[in-house]
Amino acid sequence: MNIKFAKLAFVIKELGIKTSEILSDGDDGLEARVRIQKAVYLLKRLGFDFGYDFNLYYHGPYSQSLADDYYLLAGLGDEFISELALLCEKSGYCSNEMGEYIKYLNKQKTRILEVSATLIDLLEYDKDPNSAIKHLRSLKPWVNDEHIKEALKFLSDLGILKSLGV
Repeated sequence: MNIKFAKLAFVIKELGIKTSEILSDGDDGLEARVRIQKAVYLLKRLGFDFGYDFNLYYHGPYSQSLADDYYLLAGLGDEFISELALLCEKSGYCSNEMGEYIKYLNKQKTRILEVSATLIDLLEYDKDPNSAIKHLRSLKPWVNDEHIKEALKFLSDLGILKSLGV
């Protein structure tokens, strides 16, 4: 069992994303893929490292190798993903704690996941929240005060801001 694929299958299953969504060229596909990217990125920030490297991209932190992997898994089908996720749970590589974090992440709007992940990435290099928020707004002009407020609360609730020293 490839642990990285098993963990990714677990994330996809817990997010409730179907392979047809991942493979879709429509808005539902984009949303599904953004949710997977942000969930894996945020899980990494919470100490559940899957081994993916991320770079800042249009929708926030993005990993091409993660995208390659979820497309590969999607091509194998929903049943395969469910079985692999179950194996990950049974083997202990996918813990209840990780599952609880995924459920919490899944309650957030995709936009808040995107704003939060981007903000974390920016704060990694610039510890001044005001400067990071200004940079965030220049990258994402659609971001409003409510998005910022929700993202900061979300990141604070997760303990990520504290871990960054913010």
